[in-house]
Amino acid sequence: MRLPNPYSLEETLEKLRHRLAAACNEDALTLLEKAVTKAHDDEAYAKHFEETLLQGSTIEIRECLSCFGDYFERSRDTPPYYPHHDAVNGIDGALYAILFDAALPSTEQAHE
Repeated sequence: MRLPNPYSLEETLEKLRHRLAAACNEDALTLLEKAVTKAHDDEAYAKHFEETLLQGSTIEIRECLSCFGDYFERSRDTPPYYPHHDAVNGIDGALYAILFDAALPSTEQAHE
């Protein structure tokens, strides 16, 4: 499922950081910052990362972040059982919450 992203890359990153910090999702925030750092150092990755955040689907987010871990890795014996999987899902969930908020503003905002 794709929702339109009305925000710039910088706005999207700011909103993601805020939402992940508010949710105390440090693993997802760390993964996001790894991707941002890689994007600063790798032009091809930067383009892919931007396209993914601005236009991508859940699958494309998994693919974009796959250079940092295996989304489908086997469970670990101790917590966190699926650290990369959980971090990717945290980013994906936060992004879709941001996009849903933008696509379906509250009734109060719609009447302003």
